[in-house]
Amino acid sequence: MRDVRARLETMLDDLRANPRVEIVSAEIGEPTPSAELDGFEKEAPEDLLDFYREVGSFSLEWRHTVSSVAKGDLSDSGYVEIVPIGEVYGDWTDMVWFPGSDERFRDVKPFDTFIPEACSALTSGPTVVYHYYGEDVYDTGRAFAEWFELMLASRGYWYWVQTLCAESAGSRESNEFRRVMPEVFPGIDLSVFTPRD
Repeated sequence: MRDVRARLETMLDDLRANPRVEIVSAEIGEPTPSAELDGFEKEAPEDLLDFYREVGSFSLEWRHTVSSVAKGDLSDSGYVEIVPIGEVYGDWTDMVWFPGSDERFRDVKPFDTFIPEACSALTSGPTVVYHYYGEDVYDTGRAFAEWFELMLASRGYWYWVQTLCAESAGSRESNEFRRVMPEVFPGIDLSVFTPRD
């Protein structure tokens, strides 16, 4: 992965220039120090490390102003909350997995905690998963670098990651994505937001 910071800045510039969007907040964190990244080289995918070499964290919240598709709730918004790598590989006990009762999700490592109850995450596998805390894990079929490309294209729209998973591609959130995004971002290619075969 290259030009991570520049590509995030371009996305933010495009959002600011879009008359159908209001940015609530946006922050690109400073690069993660090399010494800090050294501790994660054995467990983190290389494309994830590439991201953190340029950007230590990233947060974004925006809302659209298209009244014809507005619902007056969270589905009028976009959210990204890419946490520092130390948090990704930190302790998610009692949030993602629960000792003594449910350890199915013990290897889930959230990196985009876009909303309090769900995230995009890594596991022991090669691809990003969508995780609804304590309930579901669905595979997106995409490595982190691919997820990043699609995050840029989706601008972090509310629950966009569900469109990539076979189990949630027909969800209310995925249907809202397909209904709203062309009105807010004319010309968006919705065909890339589908599960892998």
